[in-house]
Amino acid sequence: MNRAALIGLAATVLAGCGSTGGLGSSAPAGPALFVSPFGEPFTAAPGEPWPTAKWFAGADADGDGALTRDEFNADGRRYFAKLDINADGAIGNTEIIAYEEVFAGFSRGGGLGGRGGRSGPAPRLGVASGQESGAEGIIIRKPGRPTRPTSYGPVADGGFFNLPQPVKSADANGDRRITAAEWAETADRRFRALDTDGDGRLTLASLPRTPLQRQSGR
Repeated sequence: MNRAALIGLAATVLAGCGSTGGLGSSAPAGPALFVSPFGEPFTAAPGEPWPTAKWFAGADADGDGALTRDEFNADGRRYFAKLDINADGAIGNTEIIAYEEVFAGFSRGGGLGGRGGRSGPAPRLGVASGQESGAEGIIIRKPGRPTRPTSYGPVADGGFFNLPQPVKSADANGDRRITAAEWAETADRRFRALDTDGDGRLTLASLPRTPLQRQSGR
């Protein structure tokens, strides 16, 4: 994949960000960041609802205020197709690297609200304060528990799960190539982790607040 294609992929990854200021804004009143369960970034300007609502509304295909497993998985397939820039049915090594570069500024100390992120290699996944092991080892913040930002940086703190690289984490066999089957299995595990009452539906109110959202007080 050439440089122009990588730039195009970066633009694709950021397509969900409907805000002013962009992901790299460092102003204290910069846009809020939410990273979807599939790693897609969403932002919202000051005064707007937290961007979790933007992701939820887009994934809620029938607009009934609840996400079913089918709707959740369909949203995952939509984003998989965006990341699969060469349309070969998998997210390959070059596409993974391009995705990582989009968020490199956060990992190197930049980020929203002027809060510096971590530096150096991504740490191993672990349980941080206010978290518990969900279905099949997924890490999810406990609803109702105070949650402080972790050491993993804004990408991990912007999502429901403790994942500094939420796309790469779907690579079950570690071959730097995420197949559609691996992606589907990951989507299923993450839905079960979020569906804490097991009714097969997610509502916006039932979803946990991310550390960035708690930090913002919004």
